[in-house]
Amino acid sequence: MEVKLCMKYIIVDPDMKNAIELKKILDSYEVLDFKGSYTKFSTAENCILEYPPDIVFIWLGKAELNAFRLANVVRKHNLFSKVIFISSEKQNAVEAFEYEADGFLLIPFTEKKIEQILQQNFERKK
Repeated sequence: MEVKLCMKYIIVDPDMKNAIELKKILDSYEVLDFKGSYTKFSTAENCILEYPPDIVFIWLGKAELNAFRLANVVRKHNLFSKVIFISSEKQNAVEAFEYEADGFLLIPFTEKKIEQILQQNFERKK
């Protein structure tokens, strides 16, 4: 009997446009199970507390403090969850990695970059 690794993920993005674009790319991965897209950090926090995802894509922009607070909630409830920040600002990458992000996606997304980040995180999960 073959056991398939399936990773649950959510996207937290106040601008649904980026979330829709990201989800479109992630839908091509059979090993990923989409559990929701959230525009409000408080709603995402409730989801994380109830059903901790394996990967959380968090928009990092004007509400950085909320993004980092949400990342803390993720890590507190599942040490193995991966936090990947998304942003349209290159300079946010430094702050994201100082905050121990598992990945950083610059908007506009590229399929190649998403694939690299997922491969890194799948390998860590094994």
